[in-house]
Amino acid sequence: MSFLPEKTVLGQLEIIEVYDFYDKPVLFSCKNKSGFIFFVVCVDSSDSAEIWLYAPVSSSRFQRIVRGEVELRDIFADTEDAFVYQIEIPYEDSQDTVYNIVACKEIPDEYMPESGEIIQSKNNHDDNNITKISTQKRKEIIDFVLEFIKKDISEVPVGDLGLILFSLQETIDAIGQIKLGKSESHIIEQEVKQKTQVAISGVFKGSFGMRLEGTVYEDSLGLGESFLGQCLKEFIQLINLGANADELPAKLNTLKKKTAFKYTDFLKALTRIQISKLHISWASPNKNLQTGEIELETVYKVLDIIKNIQTTAETKIYVKVKLIQINYPGRTATLQEVDSTKKYKCLIADSAIKDVETVSKAQEYLATIRDSAILFSFTNKKEHKYELLSLKSEPPIDA
Repeated sequence: MSFLPEKTVLGQLEIIEVYDFYDKPVLFSCKNKSGFIFFVVCVDSSDSAEIWLYAPVSSSRFQRIVRGEVELRDIFADTEDAFVYQIEIPYEDSQDTVYNIVACKEIPDEYMPESGEIIQSKNNHDDNNITKISTQKRKEIIDFVLEFIKKDISEVPVGDLGLILFSLQETIDAIGQIKLGKSESHIIEQEVKQKTQVAISGVFKGSFGMRLEGTVYEDSLGLGESFLGQCLKEFIQLINLGANADELPAKLNTLKKKTAFKYTDFLKALTRIQISKLHISWASPNKNLQTGEIELETVYKVLDIIKNIQTTAETKIYVKVKLIQINYPGRTATLQEVDSTKKYKCLIADSAIKDVETVSKAQEYLATIRDSAILFSFTNKKEHKYELLSLKSEPPIDA
């Protein structure tokens, strides 16, 4: 006889994993061709047949079960649909299999597993599993785990979690922009985002873990790895550099300013929920697992390093200008030097508010502007921020 029933409403079954074996599998999971999943236990036998319980489970509950989050007894006593299939498989192949639908509350207690037991799955969220899944799905797979001092945390505020994931995606996008040779000053193009997009495919404890998957696998450079994989490699390296005061600035110099800004946003998002540690496991098809890890204390040190690798020099400039544009609600003004094409887009300081109340594009003015020159050492580039301190009317030349 076969221990898997044939020609029943359960369909054509195949085993997913065996958890207990006694001459044959007596506790296992299986699925049919339509993808429906069952946990199965042999509960009794007679002179003519064996009795099995088949508990239907959703894919999300299946993941919780194999992670040890659901007791073995509750798999059958508390199914999502409040029933199990009771299957009687005769020893004689000539006899038909008998099946009945039994409400969970009507299952005889002697059929139920002991309380406190859990499934011991080999396919838990371990290194081998994530590597295997990556190869099977031909996708980049990332286990993204936020660890807390209290190990049993299973809830994270939506706003904080959303900010972490948003800034993570933007950091990967920014790396992709550089990898494709696009200008860092431009808005990240849709072409890049399509290649670097990741999506959540599951959550798990650890203290709080998320499984992320790349939505596309594209080896555009013929290097035997996906474009997203190349970006994730750079991101993992950033994480593992931690607060290395020499190598971190050099790495950010390679990845350019936009990546540095987005990575800063990501680290700041981590500080909002006071994690103890971030751990990342990344698997790429047919490649060894790579990991990244950073503790909260190190996150703060990294933020200090990034902050200190930009220096600011302030000077006041006095220049004759004409008004090009003014935005009163936004408190900005665009001025152009007289007899020059040089323009200044300025924030309007409190001291200049009255000066700009009655300005005219037809008149020349003497502007006092604060020039804050910001030098980013990781890009060797300089940015200027202008603040209009005063704007005085220039008397006519023949006055």
